Amino acid sequence: MKHLLFILGDELILHSAYKDYIFRAYEEKFKEINEIRIQAKSDKELPFLLEKLMQKYHFITIFASTQNYAIVAKILATLSDDNLILKEQSLVPDKALYVHNSFVCEFENSKINLLKIDTEENMPKLLGEVNLGYEYFCLFGIDEDSALLLLETLTKSYDVSLKSSKILDNLTLLKVSNLPNGKLESFLQSVSNLFTQKFFLGKDPLRFIVSKLMQKGLKISFAESCTGGLCASELSKISGVSAIFEGSIVSYSNRIKHEWLGISESILENGGEYSERCVYFMLKGIFKTAKPDFALALSGVAEGEDKGVKAGNIYIGAMFKDGTYIQELLHLKGDRIFMQKQAVLAAFCLIMKLKPEIFI
Repeated sequence: MKHLLFILGDELILHSAYKDYIFRAYEEKFKEINEIRIQAKSDKELPFLLEKLMQKYHFITIFASTQNYAIVAKILATLSDDNLILKEQSLVPDKALYVHNSFVCEFENSKINLLKIDTEENMPKLLGEVNLGYEYFCLFGIDEDSALLLLETLTKSYDVSLKSSKILDNLTLLKVSNLPNGKLESFLQSVSNLFTQKFFLGKDPLRFIVSKLMQKGLKISFAESCTGGLCASELSKISGVSAIFEGSIVSYSNRIKHEWLGISESILENGGEYSERCVYFMLKGIFKTAKPDFALALSGVAEGEDKGVKAGNIYIGAMFKDGTYIQELLHLKGDRIFMQKQAVLAAFCLIMKLKPEIFI
Protein backbone atom coordinates (compact mmCIF):
# COMPACT_ATOMS: atom_id res chain seq x y z
CA MET A 1 0.00 0.00 0.00
CA LYS A 2 1.39 3.38 -1.02
CA HIS A 3 0.84 6.07 1.56
CA LEU A 4 1.83 9.72 1.88
CA LEU A 5 2.48 12.02 4.81
CA PHE A 6 1.53 15.60 3.80
CA ILE A 7 2.39 18.54 6.09
CA LEU A 8 0.71 21.83 5.17
CA GLY A 9 1.50 25.13 6.87
CA ASP A 10 4.52 27.23 7.79
CA GLU A 11 3.73 26.92 11.50
CA LEU A 12 4.20 23.14 11.36
CA ILE A 13 7.27 23.27 9.14
CA LEU A 14 9.06 25.72 11.43
CA HIS A 15 8.12 23.96 14.68
CA SER A 16 10.71 21.16 14.63
CA ALA A 17 9.59 19.56 17.90
CA TYR A 18 5.96 19.32 16.79
CA LYS A 19 7.06 18.08 13.39
CA ASP A 20 8.88 15.23 15.15
CA TYR A 21 5.63 14.59 17.09
CA ILE A 22 3.83 14.27 13.74
CA PHE A 23 6.44 11.83 12.44
CA ARG A 24 6.17 9.67 15.57
CA ALA A 25 2.37 9.52 15.43
CA TYR A 26 2.39 8.72 11.73
CA GLU A 27 5.02 6.01 12.06
CA GLU A 28 3.12 4.40 14.92
CA LYS A 29 0.11 3.94 12.64
CA PHE A 30 1.86 3.01 9.38
CA LYS A 31 5.04 1.38 10.84
CA GLU A 32 7.13 3.57 8.55
CA ILE A 33 7.36 6.96 6.89
CA ASN A 34 7.14 6.07 3.22
CA GLU A 35 6.97 9.39 1.38
CA ILE A 36 6.69 12.97 2.63
CA ARG A 37 5.37 16.13 1.04
CA ILE A 38 5.81 19.48 2.79
CA GLN A 39 4.09 22.66 1.62
CA ALA A 40 4.20 26.10 3.21
CA LYS A 41 0.60 27.10 2.46
CA SER A 42 -2.43 26.28 0.37
CA ASP A 43 -2.67 27.77 -3.12
CA LYS A 44 -4.92 27.68 -6.18
CA GLU A 45 -3.14 24.57 -7.46
CA LEU A 46 -3.92 22.53 -4.34
CA PRO A 47 -7.20 20.98 -5.65
CA PHE A 48 -5.43 19.72 -8.78
CA LEU A 49 -2.47 18.50 -6.75
CA LEU A 50 -4.73 16.48 -4.41
CA GLU A 51 -6.49 14.90 -7.40
CA LYS A 52 -3.11 13.78 -8.79
CA LEU A 53 -1.95 12.46 -5.42
CA MET A 54 -5.15 10.44 -5.06
CA GLN A 55 -4.26 8.60 -8.26
CA LYS A 56 -0.81 7.75 -6.91
CA TYR A 57 -1.43 6.90 -3.24
CA HIS A 58 -3.89 4.56 -1.54
CA PHE A 59 -3.87 6.64 1.65
CA ILE A 60 -2.94 10.28 2.27
CA THR A 61 -2.66 11.80 5.73
CA ILE A 62 -2.72 15.61 5.71
CA PHE A 63 -1.56 17.49 8.79
CA ALA A 64 -2.86 21.02 8.18
CA SER A 65 -2.30 24.06 10.35
CA THR A 66 -5.42 25.77 11.64
CA GLN A 67 -4.93 28.48 9.00
CA ASN A 68 -5.02 25.95 6.15
CA TYR A 69 -7.48 23.37 7.48
CA ALA A 70 -10.73 24.97 6.27
CA ILE A 71 -9.47 25.37 2.70
CA VAL A 72 -8.45 21.72 2.49
CA ALA A 73 -11.75 20.62 4.03
CA LYS A 74 -13.64 22.55 1.31
CA ILE A 75 -11.50 21.00 -1.42
CA LEU A 76 -12.13 17.48 -0.10
CA ALA A 77 -15.86 18.10 0.17
CA THR A 78 -15.91 19.29 -3.45
CA LEU A 79 -13.87 16.33 -4.68
CA SER A 80 -16.18 13.89 -2.87
CA ASP A 81 -19.34 15.71 -4.03
CA ASP A 82 -20.34 16.34 -0.44
CA ASN A 83 -21.63 19.22 1.67
CA LEU A 84 -19.73 20.87 4.48
CA ILE A 85 -21.25 20.95 7.94
CA LEU A 86 -20.02 22.45 11.19
CA LYS A 87 -18.86 20.06 13.93
CA GLU A 88 -17.16 21.34 17.08
CA GLN A 89 -16.36 24.62 15.29
CA SER A 90 -14.68 22.72 12.43
CA LEU A 91 -15.90 22.37 8.84
CA VAL A 92 -16.34 18.71 7.94
CA PRO A 93 -17.76 16.91 4.87
CA ASP A 94 -21.14 15.50 5.87
CA LYS A 95 -20.38 11.90 4.79
CA ALA A 96 -16.91 11.78 6.32
CA LEU A 97 -15.96 9.81 9.42
CA TYR A 98 -15.14 12.49 12.02
CA VAL A 99 -13.47 12.34 15.44
CA HIS A 100 -12.49 15.66 17.04
CA ASN A 101 -10.48 17.70 14.52
CA SER A 102 -9.82 14.70 12.27
CA PHE A 103 -11.88 13.20 9.46
CA VAL A 104 -11.53 10.64 6.65
CA CYS A 105 -12.96 10.94 3.15
CA GLU A 106 -13.15 7.86 0.95
CA PHE A 107 -12.64 8.16 -2.79
CA GLU A 108 -12.69 5.55 -5.53
CA ASN A 109 -9.02 4.59 -5.27
CA SER A 110 -7.85 6.45 -2.21
CA LYS A 111 -8.60 7.65 1.31
CA ILE A 112 -7.61 11.00 2.78
CA ASN A 113 -7.36 11.73 6.49
CA LEU A 114 -7.27 15.46 7.26
CA LEU A 115 -6.19 16.62 10.72
CA LYS A 116 -6.48 20.16 12.05
CA ILE A 117 -3.25 20.83 13.94
CA ASP A 118 -2.87 23.35 16.73
CA THR A 119 0.70 23.13 18.04
CA GLU A 120 -0.51 24.07 21.53
CA GLU A 121 -2.90 21.11 21.70
CA ASN A 122 -2.65 17.32 21.65
CA MET A 123 -2.60 15.88 18.17
CA PRO A 124 -5.98 14.64 16.89
CA LYS A 125 -6.38 10.92 16.30
CA LEU A 126 -5.18 9.51 12.99
CA LEU A 127 -8.19 7.82 11.40
CA GLY A 128 -8.87 5.25 8.71
CA GLU A 129 -8.50 1.49 8.54
CA VAL A 130 -5.42 0.48 6.57
CA ASN A 131 -4.27 -2.86 5.23
CA LEU A 132 -0.54 -2.31 5.11
CA GLY A 133 0.50 -5.52 3.42
CA TYR A 134 3.99 -5.36 4.89
CA GLU A 135 5.82 -6.07 8.13
CA TYR A 136 9.21 -5.30 9.65
CA PHE A 137 11.43 -7.75 11.46
CA CYS A 138 15.04 -7.96 12.65
CA LEU A 139 17.63 -10.69 12.48
CA PHE A 140 20.27 -10.59 15.18
CA GLY A 141 23.54 -12.49 15.35
CA ILE A 142 23.89 -13.15 11.61
CA ASP A 143 25.37 -10.95 8.88
CA GLU A 144 23.15 -9.40 6.22
CA ASP A 145 24.51 -11.35 3.23
CA SER A 146 24.10 -14.72 4.94
CA ALA A 147 20.60 -13.82 6.09
CA LEU A 148 19.48 -12.80 2.60
CA LEU A 149 20.94 -15.94 1.08
CA LEU A 150 18.97 -18.11 3.50
CA LEU A 151 15.78 -16.08 2.96
CA GLU A 152 15.87 -16.18 -0.84
CA THR A 153 14.04 -19.49 -1.17
CA LEU A 154 11.39 -18.50 1.35
CA THR A 155 10.54 -15.26 -0.47
CA LYS A 156 9.82 -17.25 -3.64
CA SER A 157 7.85 -19.92 -1.81
CA TYR A 158 5.55 -17.43 -0.09
CA ASP A 159 5.39 -14.86 -2.90
CA VAL A 160 6.73 -11.89 -0.95
CA SER A 161 9.38 -9.26 -1.60
CA LEU A 162 12.15 -8.30 0.78
CA LYS A 163 14.21 -5.18 1.48
CA SER A 164 17.02 -5.02 4.00
CA SER A 165 19.37 -2.62 5.77
CA LYS A 166 22.37 -3.44 7.94
CA ILE A 167 21.80 -1.46 11.13
CA LEU A 168 24.86 -2.82 12.96
CA ASP A 169 27.27 -5.64 12.35
CA ASN A 170 25.15 -8.78 12.80
CA LEU A 171 21.91 -6.78 13.12
CA THR A 172 19.77 -6.50 9.99
CA LEU A 173 16.42 -4.77 9.60
CA LEU A 174 14.14 -6.27 6.95
CA LYS A 175 10.85 -5.21 5.39
CA VAL A 176 8.73 -7.95 3.86
CA SER A 177 5.83 -7.02 1.55
CA ASN A 178 3.08 -9.14 0.07
CA LEU A 179 3.03 -9.64 -3.69
CA PRO A 180 -0.42 -10.25 -5.33
CA ASN A 181 -0.72 -13.81 -3.97
CA GLY A 182 1.61 -13.39 -1.03
CA LYS A 183 1.41 -15.26 2.27
CA LEU A 184 3.02 -12.78 4.63
CA GLU A 185 2.09 -14.44 7.93
CA SER A 186 3.24 -17.85 6.76
CA PHE A 187 6.53 -16.36 5.60
CA LEU A 188 7.14 -14.75 9.00
CA GLN A 189 6.38 -18.00 10.79
CA SER A 190 8.87 -19.84 8.59
CA VAL A 191 11.51 -17.18 9.21
CA SER A 192 10.93 -17.49 12.94
CA ASN A 193 11.40 -21.26 12.71
CA LEU A 194 14.52 -20.95 10.54
CA PHE A 195 16.24 -18.30 12.66
CA THR A 196 15.58 -19.59 16.16
CA GLN A 197 16.86 -17.08 18.76
CA LYS A 198 17.82 -14.64 16.00
CA PHE A 199 14.41 -13.29 14.90
CA PHE A 200 12.08 -10.69 16.38
CA LEU A 201 9.25 -8.61 14.93
CA GLY A 202 9.38 -4.84 14.63
CA LYS A 203 11.89 -2.27 13.44
CA ASP A 204 13.12 -0.94 16.79
CA PRO A 205 15.54 -3.32 18.56
CA LEU A 206 15.79 -1.06 21.59
CA ARG A 207 12.04 -1.16 22.22
CA PHE A 208 12.04 -4.92 21.76
CA ILE A 209 14.83 -5.32 24.32
CA VAL A 210 13.15 -3.00 26.80
CA SER A 211 9.80 -4.77 26.37
CA LYS A 212 11.48 -8.05 27.35
CA LEU A 213 13.09 -6.45 30.40
CA MET A 214 9.70 -5.08 31.45
CA GLN A 215 7.96 -8.42 30.93
CA LYS A 216 10.49 -10.17 33.15
CA GLY A 217 10.88 -7.35 35.70
CA LEU A 218 14.63 -7.00 35.10
CA LYS A 219 16.18 -3.64 36.00
CA ILE A 220 18.86 -1.84 34.03
CA SER A 221 21.24 1.06 34.70
CA PHE A 222 24.00 2.79 32.77
CA ALA A 223 27.42 4.30 33.25
CA GLU A 224 27.85 6.65 30.27
CA SER A 225 30.66 8.86 29.14
CA CYS A 226 30.76 9.82 25.45
CA THR A 227 27.00 9.28 24.97
CA GLY A 228 26.18 11.80 27.69
CA GLY A 229 23.09 10.08 29.08
CA LEU A 230 21.61 9.02 25.74
CA CYS A 231 21.01 5.45 26.96
CA ALA A 232 18.87 6.80 29.79
CA SER A 233 17.19 9.33 27.49
CA GLU A 234 16.21 6.69 24.92
CA LEU A 235 14.93 4.41 27.67
CA SER A 236 12.84 7.17 29.24
CA LYS A 237 10.90 7.66 25.97
CA ILE A 238 9.19 4.31 26.50
CA SER A 239 6.05 4.22 28.61
CA GLY A 240 6.28 2.22 31.83
CA VAL A 241 10.08 2.10 32.14
CA SER A 242 10.03 3.43 35.69
CA ALA A 243 9.39 -0.18 36.71
CA ILE A 244 12.85 -1.21 35.48
CA PHE A 245 14.90 1.99 35.63
CA GLU A 246 15.89 3.84 38.78
CA GLY A 247 18.79 5.89 37.45
CA SER A 248 22.28 5.92 36.01
CA ILE A 249 25.52 7.89 36.06
CA VAL A 250 26.84 10.19 33.34
CA SER A 251 30.57 10.31 34.02
CA TYR A 252 32.13 12.58 31.44
CA SER A 253 35.16 13.62 33.44
CA ASN A 254 37.77 11.34 34.96
CA ARG A 255 37.11 12.95 38.33
CA ILE A 256 33.50 11.76 38.25
CA LYS A 257 34.57 8.33 37.02
CA HIS A 258 36.87 8.14 40.02
CA GLU A 259 34.60 9.68 42.68
CA TRP A 260 31.21 8.31 41.61
CA LEU A 261 32.14 4.98 40.02
CA GLY A 262 35.20 4.19 42.10
CA ILE A 263 37.61 3.75 39.18
CA SER A 264 41.20 4.08 40.35
CA GLU A 265 43.19 7.03 39.07
CA SER A 266 45.90 4.67 37.82
CA ILE A 267 43.43 3.14 35.35
CA LEU A 268 42.36 6.56 34.09
CA GLU A 269 45.88 7.89 33.48
CA ASN A 270 47.27 8.49 29.98
CA GLY A 271 44.02 7.97 28.12
CA GLY A 272 43.03 4.96 30.16
CA GLU A 273 39.43 6.18 30.23
CA TYR A 274 39.23 4.89 26.65
CA SER A 275 39.84 1.22 27.33
CA GLU A 276 38.16 -2.11 28.01
CA ARG A 277 39.54 -2.00 31.54
CA CYS A 278 37.87 1.33 32.24
CA VAL A 279 34.52 0.12 30.88
CA TYR A 280 34.77 -3.02 33.02
CA PHE A 281 35.18 -0.94 36.18
CA MET A 282 32.43 1.44 35.05
CA LEU A 283 30.15 -1.61 35.00
CA LYS A 284 31.31 -2.69 38.43
CA GLY A 285 30.85 0.84 39.75
CA ILE A 286 27.25 1.26 38.60
CA PHE A 287 26.33 -2.09 40.20
CA LYS A 288 27.54 -0.79 43.55
CA THR A 289 25.36 2.32 43.22
CA ALA A 290 22.18 1.19 41.47
CA LYS A 291 22.09 -2.61 42.00
CA PRO A 292 20.33 -3.44 38.72
CA ASP A 293 20.03 -6.80 36.96
CA PHE A 294 21.81 -5.49 33.85
CA ALA A 295 24.33 -2.67 33.47
CA LEU A 296 25.69 -1.01 30.34
CA ALA A 297 28.81 1.16 30.11
CA LEU A 298 30.20 3.26 27.26
CA SER A 299 33.39 5.28 26.90
CA GLY A 300 35.15 6.58 23.81
CA VAL A 301 35.47 9.49 21.41
CA ALA A 302 32.50 10.70 19.37
CA GLU A 303 34.16 13.68 17.70
CA GLY A 304 37.70 14.77 16.86
CA GLU A 305 40.60 12.98 18.52
CA ASP A 306 41.56 12.76 22.18
CA LYS A 307 44.77 11.33 23.66
CA GLY A 308 45.49 9.46 20.46
CA VAL A 309 42.03 7.90 20.25
CA LYS A 310 40.19 8.73 17.03
CA ALA A 311 36.50 9.64 16.68
CA GLY A 312 34.29 6.59 16.40
CA ASN A 313 36.39 4.37 18.65
CA ILE A 314 33.93 3.60 21.43
CA TYR A 315 34.22 0.87 24.05
CA ILE A 316 30.95 -0.67 25.21
CA GLY A 317 30.22 -3.28 27.84
CA ALA A 318 27.31 -5.15 29.39
CA MET A 319 27.22 -7.01 32.69
CA PHE A 320 24.61 -9.20 34.42
CA LYS A 321 24.16 -9.30 38.17
CA ASP A 322 25.85 -12.72 38.33
CA GLY A 323 29.09 -11.09 37.21
CA THR A 324 29.11 -12.35 33.62
CA TYR A 325 29.95 -9.63 31.13
CA ILE A 326 30.77 -8.93 27.50
CA GLN A 327 32.67 -6.06 25.85
CA GLU A 328 33.25 -4.74 22.34
CA LEU A 329 35.22 -1.98 20.64
CA LEU A 330 33.20 -0.14 18.01
CA HIS A 331 34.75 1.60 15.01
CA LEU A 332 31.99 3.97 13.94
CA LYS A 333 31.79 6.59 11.20
CA GLY A 334 29.47 9.55 10.80
CA ASP A 335 28.78 12.74 12.72
CA ARG A 336 28.71 12.98 16.50
CA ILE A 337 24.99 12.37 16.93
CA PHE A 338 24.86 9.41 14.55
CA MET A 339 27.80 7.71 16.25
CA GLN A 340 26.30 8.28 19.70
CA LYS A 341 23.02 6.70 18.61
CA GLN A 342 24.80 3.75 17.01
CA ALA A 343 26.87 3.21 20.17
CA VAL A 344 23.74 3.23 22.35
CA LEU A 345 21.98 0.70 20.11
CA ALA A 346 25.06 -1.52 20.02
CA ALA A 347 25.32 -1.37 23.82
CA PHE A 348 21.69 -2.42 24.27
CA CYS A 349 22.24 -5.28 21.82
CA LEU A 350 25.12 -6.52 23.97
CA ILE A 351 22.70 -7.69 26.62
CA MET A 352 21.02 -9.93 24.04
CA LYS A 353 24.43 -11.44 23.30
CA LEU A 354 25.13 -11.80 26.99
CA LYS A 355 21.84 -13.49 27.92
CA PRO A 356 20.08 -14.57 24.68
CA GLU A 357 17.79 -16.95 26.57
CA ILE A 358 16.12 -13.97 28.27
CA PHE A 359 15.29 -12.11 25.07
CA ILE A 360 14.72 -14.46 22.15
